[in-house]
Amino acid sequence: MSAPRKAAAKREAPAAKADPRERLRRVLFLVPYAVQHRGIPVKELAAKCGITEKELLEDLDFLLGVGCPPFAPDDFLDLYVEGDRVYVALHQSFSRPPRFTESEAAALGAAAQALGGEGKDRALAALRQSVPRDRRKSFDELMGRLYAGSPPAPGSVLGRLQRAIGERREVRLRYYTATREAESERTVRPWTLAQRFGHWYLYGFDLSRDRPLPFRLDRIRECALTDARFEAPGAAQLSKARLFSEAQGEAVRVRLAPRAAAWAVSRPGVVLVARDEDGGAVVEVPGANEDWATRFALSFGGDAEVIAPPAARRHFAETVRRSLARYR
Repeated sequence: MSAPRKAAAKREAPAAKADPRERLRRVLFLVPYAVQHRGIPVKELAAKCGITEKELLEDLDFLLGVGCPPFAPDDFLDLYVEGDRVYVALHQSFSRPPRFTESEAAALGAAAQALGGEGKDRALAALRQSVPRDRRKSFDELMGRLYAGSPPAPGSVLGRLQRAIGERREVRLRYYTATREAESERTVRPWTLAQRFGHWYLYGFDLSRDRPLPFRLDRIRECALTDARFEAPGAAQLSKARLFSEAQGEAVRVRLAPRAAAWAVSRPGVVLVARDEDGGAVVEVPGANEDWATRFALSFGGDAEVIAPPAARRHFAETVRRSLARYR
């Protein structure tokens, strides 16, 4: 067997009238085919590509120039001709699809949504497949909360509420209340929309309860505009009603282990209460509800626990018990 030689050693002048688009199509086929057929004869590979052996060697030399600074080209492609056979190996990072966490995939999904285009759905499907199977439900939940780029569809709940707020029209809602696990009909004067803790909320005046209330958009089952109009709420009215984005009730207190405290205390809305000698910390999150506090603590994978108020502590403990029961 002859000694391996780099294809570059046989570099010859490229064909004067070579079509770069045709060459690109060839090499896009050539590389994965040669990877899957290690040691394929030059003659056979040239026939597969529909070119002469001389043209094939020129294409292989061309591929040796493919790369991205500051890396050398052969950081991506290990390509050589040994005897009359071609060997191509890809960098290890190309050997299998990347695996994303649900948060990483959702961030890319948001970018795909913002870009739009006909390939958006395929991109989102591929991102979902890149997430470990047991985390895909979390990915779906994250994507359900994300809104990126383009305006909401006019027929969507968000689109209808934006229109109702702009036109000062009352809306009829069919709303799911999680604490009662029940749906109810509401007539609401929609005042404003806002995001808090990863959710979209409508804040408006509930006529049946005669007071302003927040409504989570993902719990609005139906939304219909009516012809009834209302006057825009004044600043004083909104201030008196206390917008739900303001802190309400007792702040949730969370104890963080050193590893979690290292970055959690810098997150927006998190207030440092005390720092432990070992690097851990106790923080407060004003305005957080029990669901959010539990998700926040669980996101640290055992390095955090909700310690107050008692209701939030019970909610956290019960969620942990249910989660552990699934693994028994």
